Amino acid sequence: MSWSDTECTGSHTRRRGTLDVVCTRSDLPLPAADIIDVYLSDHRLLRWHVPLVRPPPVYTTITTRPWRQLYIADLRAGLLESSLCRSDTWDDLDLDNLAQLYDDVIINVLDRFIPFRTVKCRRRPSDPWFDTECRAVQRLTRRLERIARRPDMSNAPAAAAATAEWRTQRRVYRDLRNQKRESFWRKKVESERSFPQQLWKLIDALLGRGHVPPSHDIGAETFHQFFEAKVAGVRASTTDAPSPSFTSVPPELQLFNFRSLTVDDVTHVIHQLPDKQCASDSLPTLLLK
Repeated sequence: MSWSDTECTGSHTRRRGTLDVVCTRSDLPLPAADIIDVYLSDHRLLRWHVPLVRPPPVYTTITTRPWRQLYIADLRAGLLESSLCRSDTWDDLDLDNLAQLYDDVIINVLDRFIPFRTVKCRRRPSDPWFDTECRAVQRLTRRLERIARRPDMSNAPAAAAATAEWRTQRRVYRDLRNQKRESFWRKKVESERSFPQQLWKLIDALLGRGHVPPSHDIGAETFHQFFEAKVAGVRASTTDAPSPSFTSVPPELQLFNFRSLTVDDVTHVIHQLPDKQCASDSLPTLLLK
């Protein structure tokens, strides 16, 4: 049986016997199956139409930098030429001015090598099992694919080697995805085995059932009233709670001085940061590390 967007095909035998069954959802009209004789065997072709409509893809426009085109040597050279590496330019600056200087210099250096560009991307929901390891292997696979499909790959042995490496990496990526998907859902089912209600919810989510369509009946006033009622309920439930108590610091406990930080201290703290950043960061954390 083969499927397309609106047309489905199957087969049934010329002889008398059990016919194929066409199953549709209860909210769809009954399909009319056409029996077509193709004169190739004792089976005939079944064809029917179903109103299956795929949702249109959603695209969004983002402004980002082409980080993959940035060479670390160029970034390092640009920073060495900047005022960040000349202590006489920021000796008298306070903390706020130092942070502003850092952002300004980083942005100016990045604008020289990888200026912002606007691209259109297709929004796709991320699978819950798609973790950092899958994303790293995916990036490697795409990089090898771009190398294998470069138009300037004129050397036949080099092109064949690049294509073979890309196909091998593609198989590794596919096996990793299957392993992550299977392991994730197995663990979820095992963890919810003692809770039948949660288990059925998990199965519905796995089969794509139970999605609640977005409602357009909720306005700004209803949304505001919901949170007002929620805050009022919290205040009402804590009305009889005792007032907070504060303890004064004993007078003998005082801070006279702080130990000066070294470059090694700052470097160690930076390397302990997680590999994530927000839009206000001028430089990705991974690149900073």
